[in-house]
Amino acid sequence: MKKRLFAVLLAAAMTAATIAGCSSGSSAPAASSDTAETAAPAGDETPEEAPAEAEGGPKYGGTLRFGYGNGIATPGYTPMATANAYLYYLTTAYENLLTYDNEGNLVGVLATDWVVDAEEPSITWTLREGVSFADGTPFNAEAVKFNIEEYQANSRTETANIKSCEVIDDTHIKMVMEKYNSSTLESVGFFVFYMSPDAVKNNRASLDTGTCGTGPFQMSEFENNAYAIFTRNDNYWQEGKPYLDSVEITTVTETATQKTAFLAGEYDMIDVSDPTTMSELDGAGIYIKEDNANGMGIGTLGLIPNSALDSPWADPAVRRAMCYAIDVDALNAAFRFGTAELTDEWATTGAITYNNELNHYRYDPERAKEILAEAGYPDGFTTNLVTISALSDMWTAIANMLEAVGIHCEMQIVDAATQNQMYMDGTWEGLMPHWTTVSPDLGLYMGRHLDYDGAYYAKGIQHPDKEMNLLEEIRACADPEEKHVLERELQAAIYDAEEGSCLFGRPLYVNTSTIYKYDYVHDDNAKVPFTAAWDLSGCWIDK
Repeated sequence: MKKRLFAVLLAAAMTAATIAGCSSGSSAPAASSDTAETAAPAGDETPEEAPAEAEGGPKYGGTLRFGYGNGIATPGYTPMATANAYLYYLTTAYENLLTYDNEGNLVGVLATDWVVDAEEPSITWTLREGVSFADGTPFNAEAVKFNIEEYQANSRTETANIKSCEVIDDTHIKMVMEKYNSSTLESVGFFVFYMSPDAVKNNRASLDTGTCGTGPFQMSEFENNAYAIFTRNDNYWQEGKPYLDSVEITTVTETATQKTAFLAGEYDMIDVSDPTTMSELDGAGIYIKEDNANGMGIGTLGLIPNSALDSPWADPAVRRAMCYAIDVDALNAAFRFGTAELTDEWATTGAITYNNELNHYRYDPERAKEILAEAGYPDGFTTNLVTISALSDMWTAIANMLEAVGIHCEMQIVDAATQNQMYMDGTWEGLMPHWTTVSPDLGLYMGRHLDYDGAYYAKGIQHPDKEMNLLEEIRACADPEEKHVLERELQAAIYDAEEGSCLFGRPLYVNTSTIYKYDYVHDDNAKVPFTAAWDLSGCWIDK
């Protein structure tokens, strides 16, 4: 509590501070003499070069307080942040070449134009002029080249297809691909968040607790799994922005604690996935609710076995038996009040990549027992079920369903950071939750989990030839219609109830989350596609 109080007091004390260099988690940078005059002032004053506040329009000042269920271990060294859950942290301080608009289209951020040459193959980028990192280092083609190579040094699959980066001039760079991949544009455009090369070269350790990007805010205080405080970047390239003095993200994993604090006014906004809490907040009728704008970037929640280890889960038949043992309708009724959209593929019903022709799973415990006996486990076996406390009740119910067919689960409760690390290095034993991102580009988003060196889950699963060959065909296909045909074939190869490899286990339901906020928070873009456009540069508070 003392550290929490200190963080809040620090945020208040720093609202007028200028980010003259890279921020650090241990202390805030001092304002330099030549920039201090344009720092965001307190009260009703307006920055010297910023436009005056319009009546009823954006206002300067204030702290946005966000209660969020996921922490981040290394906030500033972006190649180590591999999960979509980290995007709220990353996009506060960092920017990418591309992001998504409300319709899910790719739009430029640090890039203003791009040309894909499928014959060479290559992508030539035109970069935004007049952009600098928080430490004053210019953002240019050399900085892009440096970051791509830094991601490659950290074995990020998103940049693995880049053979070389050819600097043309300060604002143009060509990325030559190893081979044509229809997903590479989105992969390198969206998943690379640009760090100051000087910060990485001169003080890499500072990025364990701080940030140095081109974004509207930079981190000034951080404690792992507790909070992150960002203060305004007065070196930001969008004139007159940001409006806020600071942003405070507090890690709060307990739903009841999150809700109580929000109702008490301790948070301005919270991200909610618990249906009970959603119902209570909806019933109050006084909070603004922000759902995903168009369904792009929504996720599914499932249960994934570690098939890479020497265990019963290495047998696809055992994985299929597990899927037959789970009653998703009962789980939906008990834990989602019947409101969840159910799915048993890496897509939602009606999506262009959804395969209606495969054998779909049904709840059939007798079939599960039969398959287990045929696989050599007539008496069942014992395994782990690893989860975080926030989901323990539902996973306990699933464990009981599995127990009924002979799969005895020993519950292993871990914190979110430990769980994320297990996902990345593939070291979980038994079963764990599986979160996916739904997108028309199955080759990109499934590929992040399926590829041999994928960013997430990939090291804990098998990589059968059929699935891997289909993945490569999808990536090499330039025709959208042919690509979607191949993607539906890949769905069948993995999710067919009788013949599929069941690499990703049993999808349970679409894992929707909703932002609730007070009506004085404006223009936060919290639920546009993929949370990637949580652009707080134009966010303002009217209170």
